[in-house]
Amino acid sequence: GTVVDNTITSPHLYDFYLNSHAGIQGTNKPAKYTVLRDDNRMPPDMLYRLTYALCHVYARCTRSVSNPAPTYYAKLATERARAHLNSGTWDSENSSSASSEAERKHNVNEILRDISPNDKIKHKMYW
Repeated sequence: GTVVDNTITSPHLYDFYLNSHAGIQGTNKPAKYTVLRDDNRMPPDMLYRLTYALCHVYARCTRSVSNPAPTYYAKLATERARAHLNSGTWDSENSSSASSEAERKHNVNEILRDISPNDKIKHKMYW
């Protein structure tokens, strides 16, 4: 992988570019990362290595990918939640027409009920 953390990055932000994958055809487009918060006070080189390593553990691909695997898993989880909502009893139009706070809370509880996982898969990953 190739990391660029100076010259073309912001002088005011903690950001870097990482090209973590080989291109199949043509040229690669590196991913830009901006660190918003670093509670671990991780040294930059360690963060680059961690980010690079996470680009190689995506279970749906045998090659390295351009972004860390957790970002792909988050996208899959949101798509799965959307599928649960669309197949459930909750209707998005009802939440926008809710006139009282009690009705809105009731709609939120319906959503949470609709997207909560089955007890058989509660402690397992599924995509």
